[in-house]
Amino acid sequence: MSAFPGIGALRHRVTLESPIDAPDGAGGFSRSFAPVTDLWARVALGGAREDFVEQRDEQTTSHVVTIRWRDGVAKDMRFLFRDRKLRIQSVVDPDERRRFLICQCEELS
Repeated sequence: MSAFPGIGALRHRVTLESPIDAPDGAGGFSRSFAPVTDLWARVALGGAREDFVEQRDEQTTSHVVTIRWRDGVAKDMRFLFRDRKLRIQSVVDPDERRRFLICQCEELS
């Protein structure tokens, strides 16, 4: 899989969402997400992992989401893809020419 997809490879519609933290009145905060924009993307399975956490099995699925370069995409934002929520864990401009962004994401269940 090339780091630089052809434009036709960006065939999935995703919604980029930004976190909004609001005080909860008890010293913490409540996090919600607001849509930023809809984008065309390539969404590829990055891998799956199973861990034994707190006396139960948990499976984590990762995805690689490639979009055209845009300013302001950051860690902790997320993509909505079909009925899935993909939290962005890292954002890389692979050749630093502002053509594409490659986002390593973790699927939230």
